[in-house]
Amino acid sequence: MKVNLRHRLEYGVARAFAAVVARIPEGAAYFMARRGGDLLHLIDRRHRRIGRANIGARLLSADGLAPDASEVRRLTRDVFRHLVSVGVEMVRLQTTMARRGVEGVVDLQDTDNLRAAMDAGRGAIVVSGHLGNWEIMAAAGMGIGVFPVSVYRPLDNPLLDQWVRSLRGVAGADVVEKKGALRGMLRALKKGRLVAVLVDQNAGRHGIAAPFFGVPVSTVPTPAELALRTGAAIIPGFALRTGPGFRYRTWFEPPLEIRYDAKDREAEVLRVTTELNTRLEAAIRQAPEQWLWLHRRWKKKRPAPTGRE
Repeated sequence: MKVNLRHRLEYGVARAFAAVVARIPEGAAYFMARRGGDLLHLIDRRHRRIGRANIGARLLSADGLAPDASEVRRLTRDVFRHLVSVGVEMVRLQTTMARRGVEGVVDLQDTDNLRAAMDAGRGAIVVSGHLGNWEIMAAAGMGIGVFPVSVYRPLDNPLLDQWVRSLRGVAGADVVEKKGALRGMLRALKKGRLVAVLVDQNAGRHGIAAPFFGVPVSTVPTPAELALRTGAAIIPGFALRTGPGFRYRTWFEPPLEIRYDAKDREAEVLRVTTELNTRLEAAIRQAPEQWLWLHRRWKKKRPAPTGRE
């Protein structure tokens, strides 16, 4: 993609902000992140509107009652603050981990679930979402000697894309681009490696309809399809900020039950994908302000219930 003036301006602002937060004390960096989140919440009317609609309709509405407007506004603002904080943490990750070590940043829990799956020799698929600091999951794997392969959608700004890729490398993950990623994931699983996939964005016509916060939404079926094809285990894994400061709790849940010999593979893919959405929803409810409510997850157009359009 050709670099234009807007790309250069965005890149310049991002690098200048990063240069400041990388050199100041941690408390001051988080203060700047919160104020930066407040500013984005103020000026980004489009995503503010999407966030409020999603939070009100999917998280806070119950029994037909209208959600509390002040709570909707507060949570939406906190989502913006959280996202800027994640950016600050990625900038500071290398120096913070060098000073504290992985365990000084990440409280690793339930790692036996992941170890057992990897020891089986067929690889494993860790499934997560844009919750907490999803990039920290790679550091969590590194903490137990596992270096994942993660799927990555290139950013629209090529300058920012190159920079963010370098930051992701610090977290210990190999990345494959989303376009054509299936081949890279299959190669990794055949070598017994760990593959990390985020499943919480609308998959459009490439997805299948599975319930999420009570509404069928287009969901990527790739984890279930990969597991049935390779025999790999599927393990939901999450990383939530616990604070104060740069501190996360990560955990790996027991692997999903998968009927690898299922005769109706389409139905099995739907069943597994539905279970993944259920696990993700439960994790989001633990810290809703740490999830990406600013994405149009519940688009009106939906795929067929058990297949792609």
